[in-house]
Amino acid sequence: MKMDAKWLLVFVTIICINYLQTSRALIKDQQSTTSQPNFIILFMDDIGWGDLGANWNPSGNSDTPFMDALAKKGMRFTDFHSGASICTPSRAALLTGRLGKRTGVIRNFGKKSTGGLPLNETTMAETLQAGGYRTGMIGKWHLGMTKPFQPYRRGFEYFYGLPWSNDMGCVDKPGQDIPHCAPCAQDPHGILSNEIWSEGIFKNYSYNKQGSEQLGCDPQLALPLFENDTILHQPVNLQTLSNNYAEKAQAFIKNSKNKTDSRPFLLYIAFAHMHVPLIYMENFTNSSKSRGVYGDTLHELDNTVQRIYKAVQDAGVEENTLIWATGDNGPWEVKCQLSGDPGPFIGGWQKQNGGGSTSKLTVWEGGHREPSFAYWLNHIKPGSVSDSILSAMDIYPTLASLAGIALPSDREYDGIDISGVLLNGEEIKQRVLFHPNSKPADRENNGEFDAIRYNQYKAIYRSGGVKGCGGVKGDIQRHNPPLIFNLLTDPGEEHPLDTQSNEYQDAYTHIKLARMRMDRSIFQDNTTVADYSQSPDAEPCCNPNHVVCRCTL
Repeated sequence: MKMDAKWLLVFVTIICINYLQTSRALIKDQQSTTSQPNFIILFMDDIGWGDLGANWNPSGNSDTPFMDALAKKGMRFTDFHSGASICTPSRAALLTGRLGKRTGVIRNFGKKSTGGLPLNETTMAETLQAGGYRTGMIGKWHLGMTKPFQPYRRGFEYFYGLPWSNDMGCVDKPGQDIPHCAPCAQDPHGILSNEIWSEGIFKNYSYNKQGSEQLGCDPQLALPLFENDTILHQPVNLQTLSNNYAEKAQAFIKNSKNKTDSRPFLLYIAFAHMHVPLIYMENFTNSSKSRGVYGDTLHELDNTVQRIYKAVQDAGVEENTLIWATGDNGPWEVKCQLSGDPGPFIGGWQKQNGGGSTSKLTVWEGGHREPSFAYWLNHIKPGSVSDSILSAMDIYPTLASLAGIALPSDREYDGIDISGVLLNGEEIKQRVLFHPNSKPADRENNGEFDAIRYNQYKAIYRSGGVKGCGGVKGDIQRHNPPLIFNLLTDPGEEHPLDTQSNEYQDAYTHIKLARMRMDRSIFQDNTTVADYSQSPDAEPCCNPNHVVCRCTL
């Protein structure tokens, strides 16, 4: 049977159209997969601005040689700040791009916390996952561990790590802390632990059933290691933890090479280093030439970052992977030689007027100015140094922009898209940053803006109240009018401007206007309140028949 030429033409046309549509769909799918970059966020704990040798190396013996080199191959940021100066609020700010006054996360969650990062707050993982990304998290979460708040349910398809800080529970080999950490009880009923205490091995530290305020770690609950929502070990082995993190990161990145999952990926790695207790693999013992145990631990952290970078190279995705490193807050100064180096950001005024810490938990520069660098082969100009005023809250909107994914539009963000800084070397010198109160001793004011940055100026409204090395802390002081420092000429915050000077008056006028605009923005915003309720039932325990919940799967 002969086909009419007219119908033959129609038939061929339909086939051609279908072929073109299919080809375009395949090309579009291929482009969406290849054009969206991979992202690796390296989030270090309690690290000082001066701990990165590329920032500050007065001894000439850097304990971060690999990170120094990686920063030199990319862009190093000199004026980069965390969203808060303590663990939980800083991590919430990183993942949401919003300050605690908006998210309600204004202080740390504890082991017995029933709540977490409010569920109507959207994390960068949720945004990128919805945009087609494979998402994973390795390391410390600290944003709630009852089921609705676990990372496995907040946008991360895979989680391997700790629910909170590595000092919030006992382990068998505690490592170095000030004061010392007691090991976990071995006996199911704690008999061995009681014998240890009665023998006076830890006679310098108080201990009873109600608490252990003079210990560095809580001996009453073993620190658990999770994979997704399952406890793998309780207690975790802290000595091998950094090695385990490297291996899990390598496996996650390797999937890109094996093509088992062709989606672009987000990998968020929140290290336990440099938070006390400090412990590391034996091969790093005495590897530091000048900083003892702290330097050895820093050296292991540097090696872990090197192993993660090597995995990116081995997977063949280096040119399509942005690596961004920074920290959650400054050094924990009360830990003395086991704490980090803030570099030149010493908070000199506080040291001269009451003493105490000027790092972690404070709004002095040492508390929130963080080491940071970004590396992206053939996208970020090697050897770049940016003095732009930047924040960890910028990471979320920047990654979303680079991925071509819109942020949720029903809320305000404190972070901004800085892809122009990364890719084009643009400068941001005119900006306002708000630094919230994170002092445990001033809880009723947690989240309030104790300091405001305006361009090169910084106003401090409340100071003191945080212990430094030796336990000394100055009284909490309120400053009205605020102390104002010019950070360009006085990075150590030693000499506040004369309140009668034109320079002070001009800066103060702009700072007051900025505060009014922020208050209005928060009032009009879609804000939330975090639940800080506590219950003993919220503590993760894989073996309730053991005094410290000891188990191993």
